[in-house]
Amino acid sequence: MRLINTVAMLGLALTLTSCGKVQNSVTVVNNSGVKVDRVTVTVCGQDVVFENLGASKKASQSFSVTGDSGFIVSASLSDGTVSTNSFGYVTGGAGAYGNHAEIEILPDKSIKGKQL
Repeated sequence: MRLINTVAMLGLALTLTSCGKVQNSVTVVNNSGVKVDRVTVTVCGQDVVFENLGASKKASQSFSVTGDSGFIVSASLSDGTVSTNSFGYVTGGAGAYGNHAEIEILPDKSIKGKQL
């Protein structure tokens, strides 16, 4: 009986640990050929900021879902180009965790976003 309780407690601990690690993330991939000075991703009223992202580099950050929202993206490149785009949708409630978005700055310096 004690072994069963121990196994049950371990299972519960693993489940709670796993749930705690589920988060929302956004990744920026710079395929523009020039350094990106700043990318601002606005989602759920918060700005997720990436700075000094070299050519052919990528970076990720987490964000919180506090309600329904799309992604609004603005990128300033080192050559003076400024690009903007919007895409996707996240929802609060049960869909508030495990959202993953990828933003790619393309060789023509436009922005393409997708949810994974």
